[in-house]
Amino acid sequence: PSPSSTTSGGVRSIELKRTMGDISEAFKAKLAGLNASSQSIETLSHWCVFHRKKAKDLVKVWERELQGAAGKRKLVFLYLANDVIQNSRKKGREWVDALWPIMGWAMKHTLRNSSDEKTMRQCEKLVNVWQDRKIFGSRSLSGWLDPGGAGDDGANGQAADVAAKAAAKAEPAQGRNRDVPAFARRREERLDAVPSALTGKRAALAKALEAAEAASAALEKANATCEHDLVDEHIADDVVDDCPAGEEERCKIRLQAAESALAAKRAALEESAKANAEAARLAKEVHEECDASATAESAELDESATVAVKVATLRMKATRAAAKAMAAAAASEGAGSKNPKAVGPARAAEPAPEPAEETEDEPYVPEGGGGDDEEYVPMDAAGGGGGGDVEALLATLREAAKDPEVFHEMLAALPPEQRAAIEAHMADQ
Repeated sequence: PSPSSTTSGGVRSIELKRTMGDISEAFKAKLAGLNASSQSIETLSHWCVFHRKKAKDLVKVWERELQGAAGKRKLVFLYLANDVIQNSRKKGREWVDALWPIMGWAMKHTLRNSSDEKTMRQCEKLVNVWQDRKIFGSRSLSGWLDPGGAGDDGANGQAADVAAKAAAKAEPAQGRNRDVPAFARRREERLDAVPSALTGKRAALAKALEAAEAASAALEKANATCEHDLVDEHIADDVVDDCPAGEEERCKIRLQAAESALAAKRAALEESAKANAEAARLAKEVHEECDASATAESAELDESATVAVKVATLRMKATRAAAKAMAAAAASEGAGSKNPKAVGPARAAEPAPEPAEETEDEPYVPEGGGGDDEEYVPMDAAGGGGGGDVEALLATLREAAKDPEVFHEMLAALPPEQRAAIEAHMADQ
């Protein structure tokens, strides 16, 4: 390669490392501010899904911060991992692949350093969800709930922690075709079949690399033959003149062997040089092609960010407008009003509702939760009992708007008596 291409490649490598370092530092800072509220976990989860291509490096940050976190905060890291896995599966397997090797260790580590009933109960629910949905394949994950017999952070606890982590990371390698989840096996199979999946210059490069590898093996064999037959004392200048009487035939055979070994080595050198030159040429062309594509796609990605923000803003605006309209229709239907048109002016004449008291953040309940405020529910909530117009209207509002912010806007749009009844009903629950 030319000096200019080498320099540009080095600059790109430095820029890539710097960018990755910035993302890792940003993730570390975000983890430091992570708490058990739904908003905190889901906000960071969306950030992780957006940066899923960097999952392999970000998982290392997650692992280090989990180790250094206080015992009571370790469960929050598992909540984040669960939310990221659940929300990123449809977009790609990057986070699942990156988290799989250490999740068993992470679960044991959390249980060992937070040995209370709530942590055990929440960890069991997480493992049950992953098992039922086959997040990590069809293998049993029940062993993850065994902290390894260590209940503290003493020497035994640290030794068990290291052993559990090593076993979790070694697990996929030991069971390459039997214990690794199905998605990991499929990935390995794809890697084995890469050359047949390539086309054009990339397929030619794969073949050239294979030819260069074969030529290199032939050259190694020729070198080994030369080490045996092309010996200095057999090809010395006076080897023929000084040959002892009766050894002429043996001297001739040695020289013939040396000549053949040297000829084989020269042929292998020529073949290897040609194969490597062809591979280098194709590699340069493929590199330039990939570099151009990466530059164009990166620029397009940057340009699409503005459009993405615009679309997201418009979508939220439309969601709120639809929520208000649905709230007005639900209020009209729930109250049995004979004149629904009167709802609009009456609502406009009301004073602005006082904001609801917020003593603490809403606990994290992924994928539609429910139940006790003190309990994390990592699965679909069971249906509640009770009837009546107030509960039916409350169910309608919740079904229409899963977003808490939109739900409160819809609630504020109701007539005062209905809003008071619903708030009282929610307080009783």
